[in-house]
Amino acid sequence: MRTLTTLLALCAAPAALAHGINGHVHVTGWAIEALPPGELADFFAEPEVRDAALIGAAFPDSGYAIGDPYGELAHWEPYVGAHLAWIQGHLGPPFETLEARKHVAFLMGLASHGLQDELFDSLFLYQVELHDHEGQDRADPGTDSFLFADGWLQYKPPLYAPFDDLPGIFLEAHGHVVDQDTIRAGMNRVKLLVIDGFAAIAPGLEAQHRPFLAWTAEHYVDPAVPGSLASEIPPTAAYLQAIWDRLHDRYPMAAIATHGWPVAPRRLRALGPEIVDAWATIVFGAGVVVGSLNADTVVLLDPDGQPVPTRVRHTRWSGGADDSTRLVRIIPEVALAPSTTYTVELRPGIQRTTGEVLADTLVFTFESTCVEAPCAPEPMGGEPPRPPVPPDAGPPDAAVVDAAVVDAARPDAARRTRPSRTPPGRTWRAWRRRTPRRWPPTPRRPTRRWWRRQRRRWLHAGAGRRGGRAGAAAGPRPAPPPDQTVSVRS
Repeated sequence: MRTLTTLLALCAAPAALAHGINGHVHVTGWAIEALPPGELADFFAEPEVRDAALIGAAFPDSGYAIGDPYGELAHWEPYVGAHLAWIQGHLGPPFETLEARKHVAFLMGLASHGLQDELFDSLFLYQVELHDHEGQDRADPGTDSFLFADGWLQYKPPLYAPFDDLPGIFLEAHGHVVDQDTIRAGMNRVKLLVIDGFAAIAPGLEAQHRPFLAWTAEHYVDPAVPGSLASEIPPTAAYLQAIWDRLHDRYPMAAIATHGWPVAPRRLRALGPEIVDAWATIVFGAGVVVGSLNADTVVLLDPDGQPVPTRVRHTRWSGGADDSTRLVRIIPEVALAPSTTYTVELRPGIQRTTGEVLADTLVFTFESTCVEAPCAPEPMGGEPPRPPVPPDAGPPDAAVVDAAVVDAARPDAARRTRPSRTPPGRTWRAWRRRTPRRWPPTPRRPTRRWWRRQRRRWLHAGAGRRGGRAGAAAGPRPAPPPDQTVSVRS
């Protein structure tokens, strides 16, 4: 039971994940496979090096698994830059030993995790809220369980991390004290429970979340949907190349923009305003200061070169002007014209977190959606490759996986894996008897309106268990406005 509970906490904690750990591992693996021939593709041709990147993509969430802040710190570019500088000072380039190459690959996977979180949360999660009226607490474990159920999972990298070096890097980068035993314990939990033992709980998670995530289940690997797992593959590949170039001191400020959405021949999926499918997004290969991205440095132009009213937004979780971001969203405030080519200009003044300032204007063009025939067909393909055969998990790394399987097979496992918000009591009458004891003392008795609200909550939370309509009584919940400011996750 403890194994299953730990696994559920890892998969379901909304503050810990932006999409599931297996999603991070696989998007990183698919991005490595999508690299063009060249120096970086040759670097990852070594299986042990590639596996180090894949397990590195799981590393940032291991801090949440063990309850240590190192996980949150590892999500962001300031740590990535400090870790990169440490590698340059201690390991090269050139990276002549296998251990040095694995360490570099581990950093690349770690950094890819953070970028994927920013893309998913800043783009796809808004659409989950709009279409499915659900949030991160369902989207995170749901997409991982869909990957399992739909046959996408194929990577099970062995446990690796530069355990001897990481405590010193965290201390140097952020003054954070953590020992290697803590890091190893966090990585063990992620490896054994979320990667190797995921088959034990994935069917239950899928049954729990798929009824509430109809749109998400259909589009989470749709390459035409911004922020989906498939759409993260090209920017992740470009980011891997940017980190490789940064390690070799050949990443000029003029190359700061590594990817743009949409990429021709794809077009924006909507005309807006205030619709995620009408946003253009630029992805950076290094951390950029949030305050340097504003209406003066990020401009949207129509075909006549006239500015289009827009709001400039960065990653969803940045809270201050001095924070870092790896993307910028250009959100039109007016409806765009159909079948029209627009231009985004990144103008001088944009600043990296390391201090370099953009001196030249960078240009990115895209086309808005077509609404009247004749329209050029949307491109096909772009989905990640499916494994040729179902992956073989091999022998379990520890007996904890067997315990998870046994526990999940018990008849009451589905009931026990319900989220903690499910109210106590199998009936409304039983819950009503218990609720006043749980409710804080108030100067007046609960009103009938209050009881009706509690009944709606009970129906919504208990519908999945009782076979009723999932969330029907609760009704749709409006999505937050696109420019909502959210505090940094902790």
